[in-house]
Amino acid sequence: MISSSWFWRAFVLAICLSLSSMLGACSGASASQAGRKGLAADSGVRSASRPGDTQALLSDPSIPIELPENYNENNYRRLKMAVFFNDVSVRAGEISPDIVETVSARLQTEMAELKRFTIESIHNRGGMDTMAALHDIGEANLVRPSIDSLQATDLVLSAAVTLTREHHEMWDHDKLIYEVEVDFNCEDVATRTVAIAGKAKGQSVREQALTLKGSRMGGYSDEDERQAIYNACMLALANFARQMGGQYPVGGRVTGMLGNRMTVDRGFEHGITKGMPMVIYTTISGVDLPLAVASATPSEYDSNLVVQRWEDRDPYAVDIVSKMRQDPNWLRTNTLHAVALTASVPPKWEDLPKAGEL
Repeated sequence: MISSSWFWRAFVLAICLSLSSMLGACSGASASQAGRKGLAADSGVRSASRPGDTQALLSDPSIPIELPENYNENNYRRLKMAVFFNDVSVRAGEISPDIVETVSARLQTEMAELKRFTIESIHNRGGMDTMAALHDIGEANLVRPSIDSLQATDLVLSAAVTLTREHHEMWDHDKLIYEVEVDFNCEDVATRTVAIAGKAKGQSVREQALTLKGSRMGGYSDEDERQAIYNACMLALANFARQMGGQYPVGGRVTGMLGNRMTVDRGFEHGITKGMPMVIYTTISGVDLPLAVASATPSEYDSNLVVQRWEDRDPYAVDIVSKMRQDPNWLRTNTLHAVALTASVPPKWEDLPKAGEL
């Protein structure tokens, strides 16, 4: 006996084939017109980049050179962060418990890729109270770092993780959408206040081809589902990294200068990446004054900067830049700093296909 599911899949397939042949007959007549429309649309003047586009800042003189929010020279060092992921919960859909149990460990492992911070992992304990308890009773064996390192921790990150699995039945395939939501809270150890709190989400999609009878081609794979969830985890971490990068922009002190080239005492291991736009600034009479914007090329522990634009509007900045150019020893008696305008996100997190791209 033919199942109703098989009948409807075959019926939809027949309808789609009929529509395809009808549309094909019309496509030749409209192709040249569509081509002309496309050419006309593409030949127009493109809009200017938005001021928020930090890459455009390197070359567009209409965008003012400004310091990023939350820059702080005390935070230009690599900050130490203790990380605690709560038990993972499933909000909707069926996900193998074996996979769910591994998500927390995977997130903590991936956090080590975030070079802006030195990650210290706390397992199955709780946030600031855990840090205080460990220090009070000396349970150093519950945390990887030593007590001295524990006392020097700058931030404590606690996060709750929620997984969602949506199943959408299409006529010839199943679409599975996985979402990982990280609800995080980051506290400053020195002030015992919340520095930043928010949510970071990541989505990935799997498609499972079906036969006309509705059975899965190739069967079902736990490993494919595990990888899809891990991909969503890393996309969520990429969103988290951008938020943390905005709260704690990486920077350093300029230690060398030759024309348009400079050296800053922070590198790849501090979170600086190739091509990262950085604002060069100095402090005059207690005022931080942007002088230029440069692109970075990091080595392990320092970076080369190439100035792409000098500040040419602010008269104070123009005067200082003129003095810098006239005096090769200017840096010996003055101080320059560089601070990044974008967050450092590991490429392996960002290069994954997003849900809308699949």
